[in-house]
Amino acid sequence: MKAIAASLLILVSLLVINFAQGASSPDRPAGIEGRDWIPVSDKMGFVVTTPHIFPPMPVRDKQPLLLAPPAEGYFMVRTSNGWRRIIIQDPIKGPGSEG
Repeated sequence: MKAIAASLLILVSLLVINFAQGASSPDRPAGIEGRDWIPVSDKMGFVVTTPHIFPPMPVRDKQPLLLAPPAEGYFMVRTSNGWRRIIIQDPIKGPGSEG
């Protein structure tokens, strides 16, 4: 009886180890909440640093807002060593921007 229990324990341990090693890596960097993560691809995403307003403010006009206010943040890229933050030093200014 002990041999059967020991065999089952070994089998279950091997299965758990196999599935743990084959599990996919996290879909976002550690410490980043799901509401702050915008995935671009499986290897890149955008982290929103703009404060969230919860609950959202109600729309007072009958016409809904077409665009939400712009969000600030930074990009993260997954490398073989883990997630890496990408910083853009001099972004290209678009139409209507000053400077």
